[in-house]
Amino acid sequence: MKKIISALLVSALCLGLVFMTGCGGGNIEMPYSQYDLTEYVTLPDYDSYTTEKPDVTITDEEIDAAIDEVLAQYPTTVEETEGVVEKGDKIRYSYKGTLADGSTTDGMNADNQEMVLGQASMIDGFQEGMYGATIGEPVTLNLKFPDPYTVNEDLSGKDVTFVVTVNAKLVDIPAELTDDFVKEHSDEKNVADYRKSIAKQLEEEETENQLYDIKTKLWNQIVAEAEVTEVITEEVDAKVEMFNTRYKQLAEQQGLEWEEFLDQYFKYDEAEYEEQMRLYAESMVMTEMTVYAAAKQEGVSVSKEDYQEQLDSIMASYGYTDAKTFEEAAGMDLEQFAEEQYSLKLNLYLEKVLDTIYNRIVKNAE
Repeated sequence: MKKIISALLVSALCLGLVFMTGCGGGNIEMPYSQYDLTEYVTLPDYDSYTTEKPDVTITDEEIDAAIDEVLAQYPTTVEETEGVVEKGDKIRYSYKGTLADGSTTDGMNADNQEMVLGQASMIDGFQEGMYGATIGEPVTLNLKFPDPYTVNEDLSGKDVTFVVTVNAKLVDIPAELTDDFVKEHSDEKNVADYRKSIAKQLEEEETENQLYDIKTKLWNQIVAEAEVTEVITEEVDAKVEMFNTRYKQLAEQQGLEWEEFLDQYFKYDEAEYEEQMRLYAESMVMTEMTVYAAAKQEGVSVSKEDYQEQLDSIMASYGYTDAKTFEEAAGMDLEQFAEEQYSLKLNLYLEKVLDTIYNRIVKNAE
């Protein structure tokens, strides 16, 4: 039978994981190496394919926009003491609150507080009542505390009058692009060189983005024309077992019976779940078989050093620098986590396969 691979696994092309670490030499063992994949997978003649090269042009407007984003990260804050304030403005304000009986209490009065209008946690009507307020002119707000009011239960549901004065609007002025700014915040010496470095960075990023799209298109063509005559049952069974273990652990963590979990998370009964998990596992295995068949045909390998770099980078992305601490938090060792969550080996092999095929097609076309 002919089966078309539909899954597309190219996430490694955009992971951009870089976190150097020491590691022993040699290569990791290629998954599926115990099988003769030529018995299961027929790859297309992808050397006959045509492809594209990145075509990148960076404009002055794009350079200006990128620099403006940097300058905005180093603002000078100035106070405006005239005008009105609106939602989204950062303000400095003072207020005094009075209950219906004329009394006040802690928390109902403050001077020179700061907030962004519309983004603070206040009782209903407090922030809204300041929209359009004139700086320096008191605003009277007749409000009611929520019921219950967990901050101070004694105030729950009570009427309150606040007199609020916006003392100033705080405005961030982006930094100015000067030679001094460039020297302080980059490795360049002057504005002209800084613009060139930004242009180079933008060009590299756009080239990478275009290469990702080009290689994605190339991989789509390969998998569309690949034939998998038989799916390896043992690998499908292993995938299904992995899914079952993962979801049953999740059900236990949620305090749910298995049937309840399946209904809440999948809207399946057990028979439907088993059918769908097996179909999904078969799809994954077909994709893996195609990737590793191509890797074997191309003679590519992944070094232990490269693999360890990616493991450490994944760990660092979660804020950990120690594998033991990460494993205690994750409930599994780092490599198991990387494979279950990122299909790391598969992605690394796919990246190298696509690099090899793409570079050869481009070279042959020259």
